[in-house]
Amino acid sequence: MELLKDKVAIITGGGTGIGKCIAERFVREGARVVICGRRTELLNQTAAEIAAGDRLLALPCDVTDQTQILGLVKTVTNRLGGIDVLVNNAGVMRFDDLLQAGQREYELMMTTNVWGPWRFSVAVAPHMQRRGGGSIINISSVAGLRPLLGAGLYCTSKAALQMISQALALELAGYHIRVNVICPAVVEGTELAVPIMGAENIGEFYDKLRPCHPLGRNGRPEDIAEAALYLAGDVSRWVTGVIMPVDGGRMLTSNRPKI
Repeated sequence: MELLKDKVAIITGGGTGIGKCIAERFVREGARVVICGRRTELLNQTAAEIAAGDRLLALPCDVTDQTQILGLVKTVTNRLGGIDVLVNNAGVMRFDDLLQAGQREYELMMTTNVWGPWRFSVAVAPHMQRRGGGSIINISSVAGLRPLLGAGLYCTSKAALQMISQALALELAGYHIRVNVICPAVVEGTELAVPIMGAENIGEFYDKLRPCHPLGRNGRPEDIAEAALYLAGDVSRWVTGVIMPVDGGRMLTSNRPKI
């Protein structure tokens, strides 16, 4: 079954981890997929690995730059005829206590995690409207649902993304454009925690957090890709404004210790 047959999907942060896995899943379900990110070489490598021919395009785009966002949207609509699905997956995470964090850290996380998805959504909305509707999926975090010690700014940015998503869901509902949020807990096989923990310590980091998930393991990119597939396709046509934890039961437990 091709659940996304002939739909055009843009996935930000599509060169690695969750974004890459979502791209692979969407291609298998018949979509024409555009992956974008800042690292052109990595995007091209991912496109070669997925090997979907002209059904997968790799285009550079920095989600913190509106000129680049608008340029990418124009390129996609010119080449593929429209846009049906947007997955705002690109994001950054840093661990900072609010008492010590400064403006630079604030701007990094708010610009990447909130401003970028907002402006990308605004850019694609008119094109989805012309198609009679569409699906915007924002990848947030359980950190936006519950404060975590040592990650105050990250939690703040993800909470803001969730509220922007629900506000957009209301504003766009009349155009049959749905906006939903996926909130992963710890997902292995991504680069998100590497700048904080260091590549040499990432295994220990995952080991420490594994027991926090009642289902007994950390997440995998495939877990998030399956949720994105549900929200992208017509099977979720009456679903909008939803904040969906995909977290192995993490939100059922008490707060984790400071890392």
